[in-house]
Amino acid sequence: MMKYLIGELAKKSQVSVDTIRFYEKRGLLTPPQRAENNYRYYDDEALDQLIFIRHCRELGMSLHEIEELNELRKQPELQCNVVDQAIEEHLGHINYKIQQFEKFKLQLEQLRARCQSTSNIDNCKIIETLKQHDI
Repeated sequence: MMKYLIGELAKKSQVSVDTIRFYEKRGLLTPPQRAENNYRYYDDEALDQLIFIRHCRELGMSLHEIEELNELRKQPELQCNVVDQAIEEHLGHINYKIQQFEKFKLQLEQLRARCQSTSNIDNCKIIETLKQHDI
């Protein structure tokens, strides 16, 4: 089994040292062993955990969702449908965000259409609209 210092682990997992420390404090990553020299040594399991977390984050999962999936990983005897349910819930969040972004896009396009590029900032219709209380 390989042992890694935090810098090596960061490089191998493509996760920053600060993020590794954050995940440790948050309980997402198993605390490392300390050697007599007080260095922290991480093992292959820590590398696997970090890669798993990184992939989840790349998919836009919250730390809470990752914590739930991590707990499920610790119970390999459970049926896979619990993981499927967690992903289905995350997919619902993503679909909601897509709807929100479509709404934002439309609002920004409407704002841009108000622009009269020949006027100065003092008379900018976009700025005036953004200052209104009832957008």
